[in-house]
Amino acid sequence: MGPPHPHAPRNTRLSYSSSAAASHRGPRGKEHQFIYRNGSKLHAYDRDKAPYPSSFDRDVVELQCMDNAMIVASKGSASFIDFKDKPPSRCLDIGTGLGLWVLSSAKAWPDATFVGLDMVNIQVPLQVVEPEIADRVEWVHTNILRNKLPFDDDEFDHVHVQCLALGIPENKWHSVFEEIRRVMKPGATIEILEEDAIFPVLPRWYTDPLRAHARGPSTIYPGAIQQPLSYPEPFDTSKLAHEHEFLETLFNDVWANRFINPTPSSCIPGYFGAFFDRVLSPPVMNFSTPPLAPFAPLPGVNASAMRNHHPRSSNGSPEPSAGSMSSLLTPLMIDNVLDLSLTHSPTSTQPTSAGSIREAISPSPSMSSLRQERGVNGLTNGNGNSNGHSAGPATAKSTRRDSEAKSVRSTNSHTGSHSSTHSASRANRRPSVMLFASSEDSTSVGGEHAIDLIPFDSMQSQGEHSQFMHLYRAVTFVLSTKEAMWEELLARVEARDEELRRFGWRKEDYNEQASRARFELAVDQYQSDMRGRIALWHSLVKNGWELPPRDPLTKVEIVEEMQLREEILAAQRLADTGEPEPPCRKVRLLVGVKES
Repeated sequence: MGPPHPHAPRNTRLSYSSSAAASHRGPRGKEHQFIYRNGSKLHAYDRDKAPYPSSFDRDVVELQCMDNAMIVASKGSASFIDFKDKPPSRCLDIGTGLGLWVLSSAKAWPDATFVGLDMVNIQVPLQVVEPEIADRVEWVHTNILRNKLPFDDDEFDHVHVQCLALGIPENKWHSVFEEIRRVMKPGATIEILEEDAIFPVLPRWYTDPLRAHARGPSTIYPGAIQQPLSYPEPFDTSKLAHEHEFLETLFNDVWANRFINPTPSSCIPGYFGAFFDRVLSPPVMNFSTPPLAPFAPLPGVNASAMRNHHPRSSNGSPEPSAGSMSSLLTPLMIDNVLDLSLTHSPTSTQPTSAGSIREAISPSPSMSSLRQERGVNGLTNGNGNSNGHSAGPATAKSTRRDSEAKSVRSTNSHTGSHSSTHSASRANRRPSVMLFASSEDSTSVGGEHAIDLIPFDSMQSQGEHSQFMHLYRAVTFVLSTKEAMWEELLARVEARDEELRRFGWRKEDYNEQASRARFELAVDQYQSDMRGRIALWHSLVKNGWELPPRDPLTKVEIVEEMQLREEILAAQRLADTGEPEPPCRKVRLLVGVKES
C-alpha cells in the first residue's frame, strides 16, 4: 500500500451538470456538480465519502452503451433472468449510470415501473424519452455509502446492480447488501454484474520495436501523433516487468489505498451469499485479448508497389524478401482499394454478420430455475460438483498474470465441459470472444442452472473483431482513473518514495512539476501504444466505416514504417510460446432471491 492520500491537486474547477445548469438558485447537491481537473470530469464528493476513482468523461460514460448493447444482442433482453409472462412490477437499478438498463427493460416490460439510482446526475433526460416509457421511470440520486436507500421496506420485486463494486470499499459490502435486501419484497429477485479492474499489458515483442523507432506507434495506425514519445530523461526499462509497469503500479495503488478489492469476481460471492437465497453464479467470464490486427494500409501505396519495394535496414543487415513485405499489407487492401467482402480476419472461424448473431440468441433461464435451486447454494466447480467450501471475502491484491493465462489455457482445453448438452458442439470450435474461467481459478454456484444464465453461443458468434472492442473498453477504463493515479504518484513524490527511482526518478524530480511531466508522458505513451494495439480502425472498416485518412508519407517514412512492421512481426515469431495472453476483461454474474 502506498503513502497516505495527498491534498487535492490545484488545477481544478467546479461545474454543474448540463441538466442542472439552468438554475443556480439555492444550494446544489453534489450529485449535480462535477470537478474538472487536468481535463478530466470527476465527481464532486470527497474521496473518503465516495472513493470511486473513474472520470465521467464522455468516452468513459459511453462504454455503458457497449456493455448494454452486447447483453441485449446476446440475450434478447437487458436482464439475465427470463421472467416469461410474469415480469416484475417495480424495479430498482443501483448504479444506473446513463440509465440504459432501465430504458431497455422498460421497453420489454410495459407494465413495470422503474427507479434508476446513482450518485451523480448523468442519466438520459426523460424529456427526450418516449412518454409511455418516461412516465414509468424515475431518476434518484444518493450516495449509498453514506445514506440509506430512500425507499420503503419491501418496495421492489427486482433489483439490478452493475459496475458498482469498484466504488465500494471492502468493509462496506455488508451494509450495502443489507440495505438492498431491506427494500426488496419477499420473493424478489436480484442480479448483479461486476467486472475486475484489469490493467492490460503489452508484451515486449510489441513495445521494444516501437521504442527503437523514434516515430513510435504512429507507424501502425491511422491518424496517430507523429512526434516521438519519450520520458524527459530516458531510462532503461529492460529491468521492468513490462514497458508500462510504472502506470500499472499506480493503478494498483488506486484500489489498495481506497480499500477497494480490484477483483470483485472473487470477493462478492461470499458477501452476496450471506444475504440472498437460491444463489446462481456461473464461472467468471474471461474476455480474450485479441490477436494482433493487420497493420493499417499506407496512404498512396498499393500492394504491387510494396511487393517491388525492398528496403534495407539501417544497420546494413540483409533486406527482407518481397514476400515478407507483402505479408505486412492489411488483407483489407487490394491495390489500395478497400475490400469490404471480408467478414472476418484470417484467423477468425466465427461468422460476424448481424443475421448470424440474431440466429444465435440464447434463451434466459426461467424463474423456475431459481426455484429449483432451493438448497443448492454450495459452491461448485464447472461440472456442478460441490467443492465443500464457500468463497469468503478476498483481500485487495492483483491477480498474477501467469495464473490468468493458466485459467485461459485450462478453459480453452476444456471448453464445453460445463454442459453435457453443448460439449460436443463446443469441443471442436475455437473459442473466440469469451471463455469461462477454469474450476481451478473460479468457483460457480448452482451448477447447470447457473451455466445456463450466460448466452455462451451467441457471445461466441459475435466474432473475433469484437475482441478489439473489449480491449478498447478495458484500456479506456484504465485511462479514466488518470487523476486517481496522479494522486497516488503525488503521495509517493511527497513521501520521497525510493521505489520511484526504478522508474527513472532522479533527486531533482521529486517535485510536483517534474513528476507531473513524467506522468503525462507515461500516460501518453501507454495510450498511444494501446491505440495501435487495439487497431480500432480495423473493427470499424469491417463494419462498413471508411478508413480514417492519413497524410501522405515520404519514401523514407514508408521504408521506416515497413521496417518497423517487419521487426514487430519478427519479434512476435521469436517470442511466441503458444501460450494465450491473459484476458482483457473478467466479469462475474450473480443472481439471487430474498425468500423472507
